[in-house]
Amino acid sequence: MTAFAGQSTYLMHAHTNNGRDTAPAKTIATTPMEERAWIEATLRGEKEAFARLVAKHQKPLYVALRRLVRRHDDTDDLLQEAFVRAYQHLKEFDRSRPFYPWLHRIAVNLALTFIQRRSRQTNFSGLSTEEIFPTAPETDNPDEKTERGEMLDALENAIERLPAEQKVVLLLRTREEMSYQELSEHLGIEIGTVMSRLARAREKLRAWLRPHLEERNVVSK
Repeated sequence: MTAFAGQSTYLMHAHTNNGRDTAPAKTIATTPMEERAWIEATLRGEKEAFARLVAKHQKPLYVALRRLVRRHDDTDDLLQEAFVRAYQHLKEFDRSRPFYPWLHRIAVNLALTFIQRRSRQTNFSGLSTEEIFPTAPETDNPDEKTERGEMLDALENAIERLPAEQKVVLLLRTREEMSYQELSEHLGIEIGTVMSRLARAREKLRAWLRPHLEERNVVSK
């Protein structure tokens, strides 16, 4: 099925709008029965059927990956690779189950590998200080907004320091709002491991950020 790789390049880059940073086209509404028919047709060698699956799922998958790796170019590359992997391993897919969770799991695993190998090239500014220090106040004061921006920069730098496994669990939990069960299934680890990784990630961030926040009286000493 590797012949799909060339076709997927066209499909994945069709949403970049001549190089500009844009999200994929609108998601196509389908039924599970239609998706199963497309999968069966793909397995019979009909590449156009898999192109329909790409058109259906590329937008939500793009959004999910973008939340993890932040940069459009990196997201685009991972999006293409996820669909190629799904095409190559489609025979292994349990056709009695929904297709997207299986595809999403492939994409998350690719993102984890990407973060492990190239963590210094990603940007994790989407997490807020409230998720680490719930009592940190919101403000409209310009000076305090400047300080808040500095705290977010410090948070971004702290997240960069987390081990990849803890980083991915934290981001999937806070950005994708996945349950512990969903994290367990997507990452192939026990729920207890999910909880311990998340707890260790937050504990490290609090420890690393506390001196910075205490300096600005955001948290009590």
